[in-house]
Amino acid sequence: MKRLGILTSGAFLGLSIGFICALFFSLTNHATTFMPSSPDFVAHLSSNTMATLAAAGLWAAIGLLFSLTSLIFFNEHWSIARQTIWHLGLSYLGFTPLAILAGWFPLNVTWLLLYTLIFVGIYLVIWTYSMLRARKTVQHLNDVLLPHKYTN
Repeated sequence: MKRLGILTSGAFLGLSIGFICALFFSLTNHATTFMPSSPDFVAHLSSNTMATLAAAGLWAAIGLLFSLTSLIFFNEHWSIARQTIWHLGLSYLGFTPLAILAGWFPLNVTWLLLYTLIFVGIYLVIWTYSMLRARKTVQHLNDVLLPHKYTN
């Protein structure tokens, strides 16, 4: 049941982040109407409303994808390195087609390489932050549970 909550909250988080990003880009580009994604994406659909509906589905799918891949870290039989490699690979393989469908970059080798560098760069930043936070939590728990350090 806990995992169902993770998936549901992931879909809603994806919707929320997607909407906020689209609203931000619409405002910064001085669009006269809400642009749920790139102009090419919107042009492929019959109306702005249908484009918004399609984009919302993609945003929810992205949130669901990252919620699903986060379940990898519940596998206590795998090392953190193995969990991270699998999480990175599955996240990349799942997110890439969604980003292409969303029209975030054209489908050619140059853009795919640039996208890959950006994806891995952002992943490394988030991973580093998460590892530092986990290390701090472990240190705090050790300090609480083992207040007296044994020295010889």
